[in-house]
Amino acid sequence: MVIMMLTPKMIHNDVSTHHEQFLTILEKDPWLIPALTALHIVPVVVAAHGFYKTLALSKQLKIEREKTKQLALQQVEKVSTVAQNHHCHMPLPAKIKQHLHPED
Repeated sequence: MVIMMLTPKMIHNDVSTHHEQFLTILEKDPWLIPALTALHIVPVVVAAHGFYKTLALSKQLKIEREKTKQLALQQVEKVSTVAQNHHCHMPLPAKIKQHLHPED
C-alpha cells in the first residue's frame, strides 16, 4: 500500500476542477441555485436554534438551582425556629430518670 501525499498545488488543482464542474452544472440548470442554497442553510439554522435553546435551558437550570437553594434555606430557618421555640435544657436520659425517680 502506497500512501501518496497531496501537495498544495495538487489540492488547488483538484478544488479548482471541482469548482469548474460545479459552475458548469449551475450554468446548465440554474434552478439548482435556490435548492442548494436552502440545503446549505438548513444546518446553519439547526445549529443556531440549538445554540439559543441551550442558552435558554442553561438559564432555566440556574434559576431552578437558585430556587432549590432558597427552599433549602427556608427549611433550615424553619427547623432552627422550631428548635428555638422548644427549649430542651435537660438531655433525654436525665428527663427519663427524673420522671422515673422524682425524689432524686
